Amino acid sequence: EFGRRLGKLEEEAFINGTGSNQPTGVFGGSTLGTTATATNAITADELTDLYHSLGRAYRSRATWVMKDSTVKMIRKLKTGVSSDNTYLWQAGLKDGEPDMLFGRPVVVSEFAPAATTGLKAVVFGDLSYYYIGDRNAMSMQRLVELYAANGQIGFRQFRRTDGKLALATAVNHLLMAEGED
Repeated sequence: EFGRRLGKLEEEAFINGTGSNQPTGVFGGSTLGTTATATNAITADELTDLYHSLGRAYRSRATWVMKDSTVKMIRKLKTGVSSDNTYLWQAGLKDGEPDMLFGRPVVVSEFAPAATTGLKAVVFGDLSYYYIGDRNAMSMQRLVELYAANGQIGFRQFRRTDGKLALATAVNHLLMAEGED
């Protein structure tokens, strides 16, 4: 249970962290690749623009990262040719194989921003340039006295970690359009 909770906390920080008393998230550290024309929709052309906004040197190892609701939106996109109903999304063919978009794997995170007004909805890039540093081992403290009156025992866990995108040009994002004033 501790590991699962710690993993969720770290994922949230590595995705959205502000860099102030927490890691700098990959969404915050990324470079603008393209801006969507709508506040709540993404087109196939915008995904193509994001793909090609990333330098060729980074595309061969690039990964898409987005929220599940964004995946749902993108899975419905077709090639756009009226006689062809082929979807852009390519489901993994084997168990454990990732879904693909433009031949690159897709990672889904519940902590990625939604595809809505003014948010960075999708990142695409070489995530090997996101560096994570763990300092010291994880430690746990047993808290007997604090919960003794209720016949309980508490536990507290400590871990120091940090993360930052070392090369911002290796990861680009799609920014949703701003709403009208």
